[in-house]
Amino acid sequence: MDIPTFNGGWSYTQWEMNDLFKHIVYKNEYSILEFGAGDSSTKLFNHFKKYVEKLHYAIYESNFNYLPTNLSDYELHFYDENDIEKVSMPNNKFDLILIDGPNGDKRKFWYSKIKNCVKEGTIILVDDFNHYQSFSDELDRNFEYKLLEHHDEPFVAYGEHSWKIVKVISAK
Repeated sequence: MDIPTFNGGWSYTQWEMNDLFKHIVYKNEYSILEFGAGDSSTKLFNHFKKYVEKLHYAIYESNFNYLPTNLSDYELHFYDENDIEKVSMPNNKFDLILIDGPNGDKRKFWYSKIKNCVKEGTIILVDDFNHYQSFSDELDRNFEYKLLEHHDEPFVAYGEHSWKIVKVISAK
C-alpha cells in the first residue's frame, strides 16, 4: 500500500498519516467525513479510490479557499463557523472521521453532532488535539473509545503537532 505524501505545516503531517493508515481496513464500501478541507482532502480521496470500490467522502468546510478543485467527487457542506450548533449532519454512518477545522476551539462542537454518524469501529482522528482542553473533554463526554494513537507534540509552525486517533466503541 502506498501512502500519499503529506506536507504538514497547517495540514496533516506524514507521521500523523502513517499512524492513521496503520489502522485503516479497506473494504468495498468506505465512507469518510472530514471537517476542514485542503490539499489533504484530494490526497486522501485519490488514495482511497485506489483501494475502495465505492467511496463516499463528505466534507464540512467554512472557507471556500480550502475546497478541493474537483467538487463533484465530494458531498460538500459549506457552513458558518460562528453558527456550528445549527449545522445539520448527514444521515450516514462513517468509517473514518477527520476533525481538522475550523481553527480555534469551535471544533469542539462537532463531537456531539457526529454521535449519530458513528458506528462501532469508526476511526476518529483529531488534529491539533492539544490546542484546547475542550477537544479532549468533548471527545470523552460523547464517546467510549479505544485509543489507537496519541501524540502530544508541542505546536511548531510547519512542523510536527499533536493528534489523537481513536476507534469508537459507542456513542454516549
